[in-house]
Amino acid sequence: MKNIFFLIFLGPLLLAQNFQTKDSLKILAMSNFKTIEVLVNKNGKLNSVRRYSYDQNKNEITIQNVSDKNKEWIKTIIKLDNDYKIKEEERITEGMVISEKENKLINKEVSMINKYNYTKNTIQVQKFNSNGNLSTKEFCLIDKENRIIERIILFNSHNDIVVDGIERYNWIDDKSYNYEKLTFTFPRTQIIGVYSLNSYNEIASFKGSMTANDKTELFDYYIEKKLKQFDSKGNLIKVYTLENNKENILEVRKIVY
Repeated sequence: MKNIFFLIFLGPLLLAQNFQTKDSLKILAMSNFKTIEVLVNKNGKLNSVRRYSYDQNKNEITIQNVSDKNKEWIKTIIKLDNDYKIKEEERITEGMVISEKENKLINKEVSMINKYNYTKNTIQVQKFNSNGNLSTKEFCLIDKENRIIERIILFNSHNDIVVDGIERYNWIDDKSYNYEKLTFTFPRTQIIGVYSLNSYNEIASFKGSMTANDKTELFDYYIEKKLKQFDSKGNLIKVYTLENNKENILEVRKIVY
């Protein structure tokens, strides 16, 4: 149960670090790639799970699900600005929704859109639900080293704005920071601790605590060390671990330029 709770709040933080990683979309787009096939190891066999394509004229990356699993996610379309920053992200899924005309459940494609706006030291994210209504706003403060130092999350509910949570990042050095997260909606929680990053600026470990319903649980969590290989253009082509000095390949990316 502790690991489940940990992964729930860890997920967004992993995404929060994406703009710093070496295999970022910015580097990918600047290399003018055409397509990428992503293969993931399952039971010793590499299976195709995602396919990237880049429209240079539109400055747009499409990530398509080609896996047999998780078919509810169909594809994600990412629009970049002139500086190769994400300006809009559309996630298209398929699922059961209630038909307004027939008043019954039907299988339908729906899309949810995130829009990004950048200033010198802030990032604003607006999230729209499948009906096109604004559901969430996020405001991120960035320091001079392009690191997140604070995030404020607001819910738009019945024309009321509700503060869902605040996250604070107090950087100790380039590879670690003190973290605090306060969640004001149910369930009200407080998370405090120290995150450490690996050589790819991704989260490597967390040591701290989570308090919910007046109960505190301690965490000391380490993510399995994975190694990455990049090509001459700086794009990720392989993810693997070492076991007794032998490569265990987890993911391969076949890139066409």
